Amino acid sequence: MGEPTDTRTHHFTLFLSGADVLGDENMNALYEAGCDDALFGERDGRQYAAFDREAPSFGVALASAIHGITLALPGVRVIRVEPDELVTMATIADRSGLSREYIRLLANRERGPGGFPSPVAYVDRKSRLWYWPDAAEWLIRHEKAKVDVDTEAAGLVAALNAALALREHTQRLHGEREVALVAEVLREPVGRLEDIAARLETPGAPAGTTDAYLAESRRESR
Repeated sequence: MGEPTDTRTHHFTLFLSGADVLGDENMNALYEAGCDDALFGERDGRQYAAFDREAPSFGVALASAIHGITLALPGVRVIRVEPDELVTMATIADRSGLSREYIRLLANRERGPGGFPSPVAYVDRKSRLWYWPDAAEWLIRHEKAKVDVDTEAAGLVAALNAALALREHTQRLHGEREVALVAEVLREPVGRLEDIAARLETPGAPAGTTDAYLAESRRESR
């Protein structure tokens, strides 16, 4: 897959649904599956696994962590990944090593070359949210970030969270027109995923886009 060979530690959190991962038996199964680099807990009624995983890339780290959990506990599903792709100006500042005031000036087009990404959501009249992959790419392109910003990780988390949310929300659709509308929007990205899956499939690898990617990631993380 062309991943880098040097390893580094990647930090991320997986939010989980399903079986109680904090029980002694399940915790033992998770550790035996290689998840001893994660802290398991519960936040606001939602179970999570906070990983500090060494791997050649963020994608390899994330894929191997998801596989480890689902292999150890088939009844558990990953429902979201953090660091989240929806961010405030304060979060953009923290992730880029810049001051909050400087990000405010960039966002309001009062500093810098202009063209800073627009907010994608408004919690209320004063609270705005940005899409982190867009902000990260802009900061890198204009050489504004003071710390290392992984734009590929930002894009992967956003895409994976979108897929996880789609998996949950499509179950709530009732009308055929609603399902058809979602399917029409997804036609192009699903076609691309199928092409990637075909390239990843190797003799002996599990079938399917996700399984093929995870199989490849396991080989690279060894």
